[in-house]
Amino acid sequence: MHKKQSCLRRQVLNDGSIVPKKIVIIGAGIGGLAVANLLAHAGYDVHVYEKDKVAGGRAGRLKINGFTFDTGPSWYLMPGVFDHYYDLLGESTKKWLQLQKLTPAYKVFFEKTDPITITGSLKKDMKTFEQIETGAGIALEKYVAQSNEIYQLSLKHFLYSNFQRPTDFLKQDVLKKLGILPRLLLEPIDRYVGKFVCDQRLKQILEYPMVFLGTSPFTAPSMYSLMSALDFKEGVFYPQGGIYQIIESLVAIGKDRGVTYHFNEPVRSIQSLKGAADSIILTSGEKVSAGIIVSDADLHYTETKLLKSTDQSYPAQYWDTKEPGPSALLLYLGIDHKVPEFEHHNLLLVDAWRENFSAIYDTKTIPENASIYISKTSDTDPSVAPKGKENIFVLVPLPADITLTKKKMEQLADHYLDQIKTTTGVDLKQSTIVRELFGPDDFKTKYYSWKSSMLGQSHLLRQSAFFRTPNVSKKVKNLYYVGANTTPGIGLPMCLIGAELVYKRIVGDKRSGPIAKITRVE
Repeated sequence: MHKKQSCLRRQVLNDGSIVPKKIVIIGAGIGGLAVANLLAHAGYDVHVYEKDKVAGGRAGRLKINGFTFDTGPSWYLMPGVFDHYYDLLGESTKKWLQLQKLTPAYKVFFEKTDPITITGSLKKDMKTFEQIETGAGIALEKYVAQSNEIYQLSLKHFLYSNFQRPTDFLKQDVLKKLGILPRLLLEPIDRYVGKFVCDQRLKQILEYPMVFLGTSPFTAPSMYSLMSALDFKEGVFYPQGGIYQIIESLVAIGKDRGVTYHFNEPVRSIQSLKGAADSIILTSGEKVSAGIIVSDADLHYTETKLLKSTDQSYPAQYWDTKEPGPSALLLYLGIDHKVPEFEHHNLLLVDAWRENFSAIYDTKTIPENASIYISKTSDTDPSVAPKGKENIFVLVPLPADITLTKKKMEQLADHYLDQIKTTTGVDLKQSTIVRELFGPDDFKTKYYSWKSSMLGQSHLLRQSAFFRTPNVSKKVKNLYYVGANTTPGIGLPMCLIGAELVYKRIVGDKRSGPIAKITRVE
């Protein structure tokens, strides 16, 4: 067992600078929990302050009448990132998570044609593509191969980087890609995908992952084609018990390493002294001193609400230039019978593809017919629903920064359930015995979400990689940020990488790429 060493008060880096030992983390979302563990494993005295009574943030858990729902993230992708993170702590995903590879990976419904099932086996999926469009099978193989090259390059040089050393971009394998990098950065993924397949359904399958990056395929750079290396090559997984098992494992590991958790303790402000982080003030009025502060709270909220104006590196006017990812209407449904028509993951994609994204990002209007995500975790995990019943989660992307009354949310929920019935033949509305809704205003009030976004900043080129909001304050020394709004971006694995990036900042490691081990503070 790793005990915290409270007698240690500071770390002296190679350059002679001193890093205080007492660290306060604001927020117990996955980013906050992950960075807390890395720092505690290194020997720091870490305290996590969370406004809610449990950990998890957006990756929470909801239990109603025998049904258990993951409240937010539902896809387990980039398994290598999870493996690396747990390895750094001397742990393993095998020890903490009972992972099951989903076969099939997901099912895609369309308005006027038969559904397409993506198996997670590239050879099988190539045959499916080929049946729909001549030559599309080989095109998919080529697309996934190129996507994997981009993914591996990104892991090695870009995702695990704070972009502090320009020489990292002069590595030989990066220089070899100079010929295609401009295209990957400047060409929208919709146009890039169109060079491989023509059938709209196949294009939609390759482009839909942009929704999970909070952006549109008509504006997202084609470097995000790397997402296809995940579901077609690496596969889609599920941890038995749900995504919240990840959160519970992180808390258990943190306790083992001496992390102190303070639940039901909202933070009112971050205080500085002589240009450096000094303390936090809780809403109770209590002052908690700390030499280092890491905020996992929404970055816009942290900057504009927790810091005084003179300490704000990214004030309100900064955010006026940024594009948020979409908001959403979430439906948590308990169904009183089995639903064999659905797989674990399901997508409903509309024919008016471009218009759907334009409504969300351009005109900011609620789409009449929406592209919808549905998960049925009870298909894989019988523990999440009573016997003979189904756990159904529905996500409908909506424009950011909108307000919906409870009545309007109920009306929209009914409307989109009717759409699901028309598209799939499944009448969820008449079979629902548990129904809970979560909408744009809930994102604002529960998570202090900037413009009610369910995800954070979208992944436009100007909000990606070294253009994304940095994870360190420009005005307050020893104040850092972790989470979806900062580097490297949106998603559970990205937040694990972001935690490692904050650790690297604190210990003065400016190199790109994943670190090999956590160095204990002496």
